[in-house]
Amino acid sequence: MKLLTANRANKLLYNFLKVNNLSGNVLLPANVCPDVVKTLHHAGLSTTFIDLQVDNLCISQEAVLRLAKEASMLLFVHTYGIEHDFYTFFEQVREQNPDIVIVDDKCLCLPDLDVKDSAADLVLYSTGERKMVNLGGGAIGFLADKWQYDEVAVEGCDCLTNELWLLDPKQLYLKMDAIIAHKEKLNTIYRALLPEAIQLPDAYQHWRFHILVPNQQEVLAALADEGIPVDSAYPAQDEACVVASNLHMLSIPLYNDKHLTPDQATRACEIILAFCKEV
Repeated sequence: MKLLTANRANKLLYNFLKVNNLSGNVLLPANVCPDVVKTLHHAGLSTTFIDLQVDNLCISQEAVLRLAKEASMLLFVHTYGIEHDFYTFFEQVREQNPDIVIVDDKCLCLPDLDVKDSAADLVLYSTGERKMVNLGGGAIGFLADKWQYDEVAVEGCDCLTNELWLLDPKQLYLKMDAIIAHKEKLNTIYRALLPEAIQLPDAYQHWRFHILVPNQQEVLAALADEGIPVDSAYPAQDEACVVASNLHMLSIPLYNDKHLTPDQATRACEIILAFCKEV
């Protein structure tokens, strides 16, 4: 596979789509980043949003396999950066449609600079702001050898720019150990102080530390009032997708990166615990 870089993952995706004249309908999860949707539409593709499956919070595999024959592309997103190998699933998709293009969106996962093989045509990582490894911008991609790639000028889309980005792999590796250590320090605080019942499994706690609470908006407001950086996950692009909609209404992705200190993480837990006692 060929190593690619761009100023952000959406631009890398856009370049790939335009250079190879790809068109048609894309299957993608309802909780996808809105900028991905904008990028696909700007490149001339249509989108079909699919709900998540409960056991892994990624796109429903049953629905994808049912719809794959009529689709031109699958954009698979690793929800909350879950590190799981979906190779077998991708192979099953190709059995339904040998011509389908598969994009493996791992933008919330820890970047890998040594992807030699994948069942996907394009693997995407991000080193942008508030991603696993923050280099202030940039993206990494791995493209199957059969595909072409080049920079394509773009205009008229607020999530795409023509800025060039050169990745220095040393920066990535120099920052990685310290980033992982800081995340684990904060995650240890969250695991110890928050009720286990509201925590998602460890597989979802790498990018941020995710909890599910019924009074999400009140908790978010209380954290913000204390000056603790916080936001909510991407909303469901289609409200008919019940699992994705419920996940958005319940989940809080607690920061575990350089934007938060251990003291702030501890204070965040105190605030959340106060709300847990109310329900």
